[in-house]
Amino acid sequence: MKRWTGLALLLALAGCTTTVSGTAQPEPESPPANLALVDPAKTASVLTAVKTAAEAVFSYDSTAVPAYEKALADNLTPSAREELAKLFAEVRKSAEPIKLVTKVIVSAAVEETPDKARVLTVLDQSSSRAGATSKGIASVLLAAVREGDRWRIGKVEVNPSVPPPAAEKPGAGDRVFARTRDSARDGALRAAEALLNVDSADPEGTYARYESVSTGQLLTQFQQDKAARLNQIRSSGTKTSLAPNPATAVMEVVDDKASVLLFATTDVKDAAGQTTKRYLPIVLRLQRLPEGWKAAGVESVQPLP
Repeated sequence: MKRWTGLALLLALAGCTTTVSGTAQPEPESPPANLALVDPAKTASVLTAVKTAAEAVFSYDSTAVPAYEKALADNLTPSAREELAKLFAEVRKSAEPIKLVTKVIVSAAVEETPDKARVLTVLDQSSSRAGATSKGIASVLLAAVREGDRWRIGKVEVNPSVPPPAAEKPGAGDRVFARTRDSARDGALRAAEALLNVDSADPEGTYARYESVSTGQLLTQFQQDKAARLNQIRSSGTKTSLAPNPATAVMEVVDDKASVLLFATTDVKDAAGQTTKRYLPIVLRLQRLPEGWKAAGVESVQPLP
């Protein structure tokens, strides 16, 4: 995990003073409210702890129930244990032996303080029952709390829809980086808004939005395939709308590049007026340009091999 450094130092040296009676005084370097990625090592430690907890409590073996109960006690608060009990009620009622193995594919901190964190996580889940195996992914927002020397999961939100944390206030030191992190998050939200709202009745407008938020290889791909994309949009006969408040978490910011994990829910209306929901965990690769952050790549999160 890396943090954005070079320009942060430049801005801190160039612009972070106030003038009192004609004398420049340094701005107090109070810490950011959201510490995600500010100290990469601490954020990585939180993500590792939440990963360990999530893989333990979202895995289940009907032949080893005592071990599962211990995992719940060790890794969840009492209120979260109630949530997991509801989520796993049908699994635990199975008359046949069942085994569910869960691994974290990718995760990122939405928000972090010394004692609390919210982590957007995409899980790979493989289940075996009656000789049949199934596989899938699930997106969850995990609220974690520090209890002593360990982190426990205190709340679980499946297919999350949440507004982003408040943007960091201006300031010096780490707050310069925190504001850059937040601007990358906001850039990812703008890109998602343009890329995931698709209207077959307005293919030109849809395509124009694609171009407006793209750069680099992604923009080149759009331009090379323009005719085919316009035809695809026009012939689909559907309208796809991005649901409000997609969950976002910045994974990494290095110089003028950033990676953002985003979970989006979209409503797809077909020509007959029927609407279905699609759940999309994606990673947006961003490039910072003079006019702001733009998408240089979009990757769909896939199950583990």
